[in-house]
Amino acid sequence: MFTPLASVPDALLDAALDRLLPGGDGWPAAGALGLGAVVRTQGALVPVQSAAVRAALSALPADFADQPAPAQDDALRAVEKAAPADFAALVAAAYSAYYADPRVHAVIAEKSGAPVRPPQPEGHVLPDFDESLLAGVKARGPIWRPV
Repeated sequence: MFTPLASVPDALLDAALDRLLPGGDGWPAAGALGLGAVVRTQGALVPVQSAAVRAALSALPADFADQPAPAQDDALRAVEKAAPADFAALVAAAYSAYYADPRVHAVIAEKSGAPVRPPQPEGHVLPDFDESLLAGVKARGPIWRPV
């Protein structure tokens, strides 16, 4: 499946992810986690978002990955100002990949003391569904006309 992100160099994508989610205080940096591959996969599923992410990354200097962190931050701010929708797509893709990663889940669980998982099936016990609650709706009959 084609994704516009296929032509984006790994070093550029990883450096941008590292600046958006740099890690610290126990949090891993996004680029260091190798989440560029996840962003690419997401991009294949949502080509419109992928095109916006590519546009944001393409607006960065060619030597972005080799620049010091303050210069990278300035370059990202310039993209945010010049193309806010493309920058927002890049941030959304980065956050989506980051907070879905099991290694980040482990940090969240460690820092919060709560497991990172859906509340069901191990969460709240739900009573069996009471079919009698539908009696009024069933008695009313169909509310549409046959065509």
